[in-house]
Amino acid sequence: MIFINTAGDTTGLFKPFFPITIPYGIGYLMAMLRKENLSFSFVDQQVCKNVINEVKKLVEENSSPTVFAISTLTESFSSARKISDELKALYPQSIVIMGGLHPTSMPVEVLKSVKSCDYVFAGEGETEIANIYLKLKSGQDLSDVKGVVYRVGDEIITNETSKMVKDINFLPPFPYDLFASYKRYNHGHIISSRGCPYNCTFCCVKAVGRRLYRYKSAETTVKELELLVTEFGQKEIAFFDDNFLANNNRIYDLCAEIRKSSILKGITYSFQARTRDMNENLLVEMFDTGFKAVFFGIETVSEKLLRDIGKDESILEIENAIKLAQKIGYKVMANFLFCLPSETKDVRNQCVDFTIKNKLDLAKFNNVVPYPGTVMYDQILAENKLLILPDYINFNSQEVLVRPIWKKANFPYLPEDSTAYGMKQKILFAYFRYYFRWKIILKIFTQRTWGDAIFSYGSSSLEVLKKTPSFILLLTDISFKFGLMFLSVFSKKGVRIKDLLKSISGFFK
Repeated sequence: MIFINTAGDTTGLFKPFFPITIPYGIGYLMAMLRKENLSFSFVDQQVCKNVINEVKKLVEENSSPTVFAISTLTESFSSARKISDELKALYPQSIVIMGGLHPTSMPVEVLKSVKSCDYVFAGEGETEIANIYLKLKSGQDLSDVKGVVYRVGDEIITNETSKMVKDINFLPPFPYDLFASYKRYNHGHIISSRGCPYNCTFCCVKAVGRRLYRYKSAETTVKELELLVTEFGQKEIAFFDDNFLANNNRIYDLCAEIRKSSILKGITYSFQARTRDMNENLLVEMFDTGFKAVFFGIETVSEKLLRDIGKDESILEIENAIKLAQKIGYKVMANFLFCLPSETKDVRNQCVDFTIKNKLDLAKFNNVVPYPGTVMYDQILAENKLLILPDYINFNSQEVLVRPIWKKANFPYLPEDSTAYGMKQKILFAYFRYYFRWKIILKIFTQRTWGDAIFSYGSSSLEVLKKTPSFILLLTDISFKFGLMFLSVFSKKGVRIKDLLKSISGFFK
């Protein structure tokens, strides 16, 4: 079995500066096969220039029939289709099975649209991967395997839902060694839990996790942290959990276990959380343990919109959480979503005002993407207001910033009375207002690791030197974008002159 992790071209000119993360889903599937002494290989499009050529080498090392297990997100679905078609043409007797967030959310559509795909697996694959492997290798079909969707003639059959991994502590240790030889991976990440108990309308996590929250024991997590420090030399580690603070008791246990470790002395951590889950005693405990940065998904500062998207939080709660974290000493970062249904220009302006007023260390302004498998997708699709380009190539939450100047921005959704041109200028203006301030510019140029969560120059002078041509090209692209944003003052849908002048006068605030 050859696992293939696909990657879409959704980061544009930012690609050399974005951290490349290990494909954790595929990693755990390989760990399950290793546990059963079953052979496998993998190719990751993130770090491999030519996937097909790499696969050709691996096919010779695998026994027949060749099974290609392709993992894909919505953003990389066009790549998954292309790879599947090419491999099926090269190896007609091979078997292609797709999995991941997008196939899990749209299994029937994937099978209908990708004729080279034989099976789709929907859900968490650890419970079935060994069974799938043995059946396919012995020439059996998967008609009785839970979680599998397949064709019988022109009919598509959906099997019983797969079982969830209820206790992830019983999974084999994550096989970091399989990824160690690839120097382009950022090994400063860890996932210590799965799922999220909340029900945000824009989030597709529940498509796989079904809102079931599970976490690793403190002992298991610390062993992984120690491995990242001793084997990969990590000094700063980011917890990529969907909601790190969903269970406070486990965080207290984790902090106590981290402090027992001599290996983890001096290591710092960052995490993602909801503002409602912030607790002063817990945050102090975490800060004393080494947690120094928190990333909030604030999304919007309209309480009506927050209720509409399933985040029942008040602006006062959000502000209090930020102030609490800052008082303790945390670096506070946040994400905001533009293009939400019924959102107005005033709401977008208020979001930027909020970031400046509350002195956030870093802010992102993404356009909302109603991903398949979300409540928002179903709602907007039913209203016939969703723009879906072939293979979802426009389902990119950073459409404005990362799309090169010579490519048109195609938002999957725009609120009423909005245009793609106008929204593009408003998002650029939000970035301009927030980052064009002397305090932020000073941080960018004086704090080497200031933006590592989303933008990294590299950990060495040699890496910085290698990325310099790419940085010049990126800087040129951004300069043109902001130049056109300034010129948009002459358009009815562009930035208003008085807003632009106000933002320039705010440089010293």
